[in-house]
Amino acid sequence: MMCELCGKDVTFCKKVTIEGVQLAVCSECSKFGIESKKAPEKEMGPIPVVTQRLEIRNLRAKPKDVLEGMGKDELVEDFAERIRNARSSKGMTQKNLAMKINERQTIVSKIETDQMRPDDKVIRKLEKELGIKLREKVVDTQVAKGMSTSALTLADLIRMQKD
Repeated sequence: MMCELCGKDVTFCKKVTIEGVQLAVCSECSKFGIESKKAPEKEMGPIPVVTQRLEIRNLRAKPKDVLEGMGKDELVEDFAERIRNARSSKGMTQKNLAMKINERQTIVSKIETDQMRPDDKVIRKLEKELGIKLREKVVDTQVAKGMSTSALTLADLIRMQKD
């Protein structure tokens, strides 16, 4: 251990309050302050319900692996055009499509003009109603090339320059 006042390496430090600050100091420096009394440990009562639930939740929570969904589904870039073409080929208006998927007509209009990206729920509804695919598998290029998944290394940069 090291004395927080003089910096000497010692085997034992005392808790001392010097000018209102509690420090772990050697026996020589302890004369400059008042030795802190050890507070008696309080007996733990019953744990509150909220604390118990938070502990259970923390045990249950799992860290999310970012690389878990290597080939995850992404919205295609030309989603607006695909939706517009499928709707017109079925002879539907924007209003008819909106009613069938239980969304507002303005939402359908904004999606078709690429002013808005649909969320997963709307994407599923549109795919089902129009019979089209709006999502495609995307594979991380670093992982596909056999590069390190945690961080970019010098070896990864060399491989990238060779390709």
